[in-house]
Amino acid sequence: MTPFNPKRILCPVDFSETSAAALRVAALVARPFDAEVVVLHAQSFEVPLYFTAAQTQSLETQLRKGAKAARAYLHEYAAKQLPTDIRWISVLTEGDPVTVIFREIRNFKVDLVTMGTHGRTGLSRLRLGSVMESVLRQAEMPVVTVGPRIHPAAVPDTLKRILYLVDLKDAAGPGLAHAASLAERTGAELVLLHVVSAGASSAARLGDIRQQLCDWVPPDLPGRCSIQESVRTGDPAAQAVAYIEESRPDLVVVDARPRSVLSSILFGSTTEAVIRNSPRPVLSVISRVHDQGAA
Repeated sequence: MTPFNPKRILCPVDFSETSAAALRVAALVARPFDAEVVVLHAQSFEVPLYFTAAQTQSLETQLRKGAKAARAYLHEYAAKQLPTDIRWISVLTEGDPVTVIFREIRNFKVDLVTMGTHGRTGLSRLRLGSVMESVLRQAEMPVVTVGPRIHPAAVPDTLKRILYLVDLKDAAGPGLAHAASLAERTGAELVLLHVVSAGASSAARLGDIRQQLCDWVPPDLPGRCSIQESVRTGDPAAQAVAYIEESRPDLVVVDARPRSVLSSILFGSTTEAVIRNSPRPVLSVISRVHDQGAA
């Protein structure tokens, strides 16, 4: 397994409470690796076509003054959320948020993106917001999503429990290496969860599956961190979210293979349900191999 060793983490913010929680999660991941956090805010304003030259010049002057105040506010906002032992810089820039995010990913050679989602209640499922969905569709590096149910004050200082979702049909994905590296660096317990569909949940069958889960674990992993295996039965998506609700891990790690950009679904049904509905931060380790066959 290739170890996870991020050195620069990008955290786009919009000054919301969800962004504040995302900043604290970025610090949570950055600390064990001594990684630098890049706090990014993108603002966009276009001069109306009907403005005269004098009006345009006046507006540009006001915008320059506003940008100075915005930089100061961004710095103050980040300093309030990030612990003093975390290295960070703040970047204020203009442009479409998605375009800016990917530009700064390239400029700073980012290893990880951490950002808040903007879920809306009252729908059949939480929606992530257009910026987050675009990042998840296009990112080549892991992405941590922090949902609106996560309050900044609830984000811990250290990782104590990490949950990794296992699919026994597949070999260990890159997400397991990320989860193991985090557990090894922090001393956190690594919980491996596999959900069995209800049709295969007899007692004898469950015993076999628990053994399969133990056998699935790479042989070098137990020597690196404390591991707990868990098996549940039922609908994989519902049971995974329920387990997260009950066990309250500090971080959930999933392997994610994006589907076609033409599809309305980002990933496979279980992975997408976890990303959208988890009450805990989710680290999606994105693999673009066999995108069209994601399950």
